[in-house]
Amino acid sequence: MTIHLNRRHLLLSGAGLTLAGCAANGVTPAEAARLLPSTQAAMDRHVAADHVPGISVGVRMPGGQDVFLEAGSLDFDGAARADEDTLWRIYSMTKPITGAAAALLIEDGVMTLDTPVAQFIPEFANMTVAIDPVASLEARPATRTMTIRHLLTHTAGFTYHFFGDQPVPNAYSRAGVFPFTGYNLSPRDIDGPKVRDLDAMARALADIPLMFEPGTRYLYSISLDVLGLVIQRASGMSFPDFVQRRLFDPIGMDDTVWGLRGADDRRRFAALYNYADGGREVVDPVAETAYAQPVTLFAGGAGLVSSARDYLAFLTTILDDGRAGRVRVMTPGTARMIRTDILPEGVNPENGAFRFGFGGGIGLPDGDTPGEFGWGGAAGTQGWLDPVRRTAGTIMLQQFGQSAPVAGDVRAAIAADIAVSS
Repeated sequence: MTIHLNRRHLLLSGAGLTLAGCAANGVTPAEAARLLPSTQAAMDRHVAADHVPGISVGVRMPGGQDVFLEAGSLDFDGAARADEDTLWRIYSMTKPITGAAAALLIEDGVMTLDTPVAQFIPEFANMTVAIDPVASLEARPATRTMTIRHLLTHTAGFTYHFFGDQPVPNAYSRAGVFPFTGYNLSPRDIDGPKVRDLDAMARALADIPLMFEPGTRYLYSISLDVLGLVIQRASGMSFPDFVQRRLFDPIGMDDTVWGLRGADDRRRFAALYNYADGGREVVDPVAETAYAQPVTLFAGGAGLVSSARDYLAFLTTILDDGRAGRVRVMTPGTARMIRTDILPEGVNPENGAFRFGFGGGIGLPDGDTPGEFGWGGAAGTQGWLDPVRRTAGTIMLQQFGQSAPVAGDVRAAIAADIAVSS
């Protein structure tokens, strides 16, 4: 009998036994579909309707079992099946990972939630605030101190360049403050060349007024990208190195990367489609993807590629109080802190519809319990953990502008299946 190891898949040949495609805990795709029948049916239904070419789902069951489901292919040509090791652009699902990295530095005693950001980014020592951000860039000196808490919770006063035709977002555009890889997430292009690294981004932002005083409002923004520079300077190593050493390596997230590493990654990289106006257009084509180019700006808010297997491992590490299997990644207190409401007093995002922790929302409207922690990505990906039900899940697909509620239907089906199994 010959044993072949290939990316965590165990193939036993010569003895009539093949476990290719099984989850790490030995659950076959057929067994997974029996455990989560409504979920598999929802995935198959949307793939059959050509709403997306493929979907991969990972679920931590209430009993501690990790289950992976798959449907469809990496693209509409059907060349390769989607599975738990398919690579997906996760965009803003990068944010909770950056939040967890910051939590590790708090655990190390390097900083606290209320440490001033300017302690690590002195370029921000004299920030200004727009007097009327809708009307002009006229500004006054900030009177409140921007802190690590504010970066983690989108209350620092930053914005995104595509948030309206207004003076501050327009200033971001002129300065090239666009911390994303590849396809532009809005029809609006930046005016100037993109900033090339985190230091250059900080220098550009230092000259642009904040939208509001730090700690007084919630506005979804580039603040987790700024936090990447804090982590870099506070840790004494590059931001990607810190995340690799303290999170990816100990958790075993072998396929969570800032850029594709070669031909094997390209073969596993899902196609991304834009369905706007009823059409279907390939964007960031795999053959010429920007994710294969050298990375210079490591975007803590939107820069990562990951798999269902890897992202579920990240979520379950936090759910399991900082343990990834037998490896202690962080203390139980740190893991619980990540999924705790840390919003500044008096701030209520989206009219109080949810709260916020370390780079992710708490009690989001589509969740099952008030304590659920997680976030989604611009291309339809989702990831969450539920400390009450002791479950976690991630949905991986790639689409912009799809009118069919693919991820929502799959998410509802997961909840229904878990309710039956509990």
